Amino acid sequence: MDIYSNFAKAFNDVIFKNPYIIDVWIFVFVVVFLAFFFRLIRKYTVFRYKYSGKLLSNAERSFFLVLKQSLSEDDYEIFVKVRIADILTPVRTLISRDWFTSFYKISSKHFDYVLCDKETLAVVAVIELDDKSHNLIKTRARDTFVEKACKTAGLKLIRFPCRANYQLESIRDKIINSLNPPG
Repeated sequence: MDIYSNFAKAFNDVIFKNPYIIDVWIFVFVVVFLAFFFRLIRKYTVFRYKYSGKLLSNAERSFFLVLKQSLSEDDYEIFVKVRIADILTPVRTLISRDWFTSFYKISSKHFDYVLCDKETLAVVAVIELDDKSHNLIKTRARDTFVEKACKTAGLKLIRFPCRANYQLESIRDKIINSLNPPG
């Protein structure tokens, strides 16, 4: 007998003794084919986007204008919706996996406003505008996380409740007092 005959005989013995083996091979083939097929489809999927039109909501824009007016005489520049990961970074002493986990926790979040020194653009403080969504459990968890991240980094975080009207002097006083606490 040649090698082919021996292989064919062994194959037939395995198949007839284990009739489910063909089902297993068919299942494996289908899974591999579907994985390849879906990967190919995903590769050629065209993602569609739409232009949102505005960077800030009406409440955020209103507060931004108040911030600008209240700090117009000071040496500050205000930036909006800055990604937290552009301001804070996880400590490098962490294990690589922990560093990436810490980074991903901040990479998709942003600060509402960032207050910078006008000359150097060094970050002086970050400002969060708390609207009614900050009463939700998920948002409160995010707020707590951001507060802890700022605290560990030594970054001032100033919170303002969202209102229909603001007093320029009270906004300015809260910011200046937060930056220069009486001491």
